[in-house]
Amino acid sequence: MKRIILFGAPGSGKGTQAEKIEREFSFRKISTGDLIRVEVQKKSVIGKKIEEFSSKGLLVPNEIIIEMVNNRVQSSDVKGGYVLDGFPRTLDQVKGLSIVPADEEVAVFLRVDEDTIVKRILSRVSCENCGNVFNTISQLPVRVNICDQCGAALTRRNDDTEEIIKKRIVVYREETLPVINFYRGKGNLHELDASLDINTVWSEIRGLLK
Repeated sequence: MKRIILFGAPGSGKGTQAEKIEREFSFRKISTGDLIRVEVQKKSVIGKKIEEFSSKGLLVPNEIIIEMVNNRVQSSDVKGGYVLDGFPRTLDQVKGLSIVPADEEVAVFLRVDEDTIVKRILSRVSCENCGNVFNTISQLPVRVNICDQCGAALTRRNDDTEEIIKKRIVVYREETLPVINFYRGKGNLHELDASLDINTVWSEIRGLLK
């Protein structure tokens, strides 16, 4: 089974490129945010544990994240491979991911400067129902403020402000750059300029996976 890992700061385009990989190669997109949302909605044992941590303002522990990822990759619809969107974020998560089997692993770092990140995120709108994300500059929905996927209204996140975005970038760099350096040392990291337009970046990713 092939595993593709997409790294990049908030606004680097990880989600968009993961969706393109899923459509082109039939590799299932696995986002830990999506997994958490599903478990909470199902009110599963894991979902109830997640709600306990969230209600106390705590992060979901790595062991729960890894358990969800491991369960997902063993699902019947995940056959030839999968793409991880924004995971692992820390070296502890890298260690946890190492127990999840994969025949081949490709890591892709979507590199983008801070000014571009801020501009992109300030233009972002998302669907509260299904989590689909659009951009008022580069990825408009077919109907204004309506999700193409489920028809629900699109909104801006309350925390998508310039000040908070810059803080998130700092946290990202502190947590995730050691992970990127790990994969760079491992020899399977590909670094791409994600400040280019979506289709150009996609063309480069597509070439890596063929």
